[in-house]
Amino acid sequence: MPKRLRQQASVAQGRTLISRTDLAKPLVKVFYWGVFAILFFGTITTFLPLLWGFMGALKTPREIFAFPPTLFPQPALNPFKWQWANYIEAVKLINYGKYFFNTLVLAIGVWFFQLVPSAMAGYAISKLRIPFMRVITVLFFASLMVPFQAILIPLYLTVIDLPIFHINLLTPGLGGGFLAIMLPAGVNAFNIFVFRTFFDQIPTDLIEAARIDGASEWRIFLFIVVPLSQSIIAVLTIFSFVATWNDFMWPYIVLGEDFQTIMVRLYHFQNLAEVSRNIVLASLMVSAIPPMLVFLIFQRRIMQGIALSGLKF
Repeated sequence: MPKRLRQQASVAQGRTLISRTDLAKPLVKVFYWGVFAILFFGTITTFLPLLWGFMGALKTPREIFAFPPTLFPQPALNPFKWQWANYIEAVKLINYGKYFFNTLVLAIGVWFFQLVPSAMAGYAISKLRIPFMRVITVLFFASLMVPFQAILIPLYLTVIDLPIFHINLLTPGLGGGFLAIMLPAGVNAFNIFVFRTFFDQIPTDLIEAARIDGASEWRIFLFIVVPLSQSIIAVLTIFSFVATWNDFMWPYIVLGEDFQTIMVRLYHFQNLAEVSRNIVLASLMVSAIPPMLVFLIFQRRIMQGIALSGLKF
């Protein structure tokens, strides 16, 4: 199976959405370059705030609040005189290594507790015959309509006195609140819906053939379904990592001081009177690097998954 997937991937890399013959037509060419121009403009508008923040961190506090504002620090033509030391000072002041490690451990834990149960639930809803499956599915997806703020207080009361076990998940001995974030992440209706939708596209004949050969459901799931789902796993990995990295409200409530994430630490950091705005901007730019790296790592797998989605098994 992996060899066959590699062969399909090599074929998919040579395919495009528009063939060369269609692209030679004038009307198609105008439409193609029009879409390209719109996407290019969208990319610029998305990248501009990052560029503004990066350049703002290289300015002095006076230059940040200057009017009219300027994009580049002064002197604009001499980058060697820009305030590059702001980034080093921000990393030192915020103790970035400690809070980066806290956030990374939390992101990995949330990723595991989100994707593993969601993938199994999505497979069960899509491929298994379970009584009252439609009712269960409706109840799962109905939870998408409930905002997080509505369950905030019940969730907090649950984690400070876990039912049946009667333990407090916020104690330092149990991770200082890490479990209070990881365990509730396991019930994620959005991920279940995405997995279920993707698994519906996998031919049922392939699953039935494996059952006839004597493969158990666990073996089918681990050795057939999961390898075919690498693209959607990559997409949900990005969603999970970025959401955990940027999450603020729930970690701010449950995490102890020694277990805070980078975003919670940045909130306290920016409220310090002795910290200038350029240092705050530098710390924000440094904290934005890991999510971008995760996207760059997995974006090739995402594009490959899109290309493979039209192939027949």
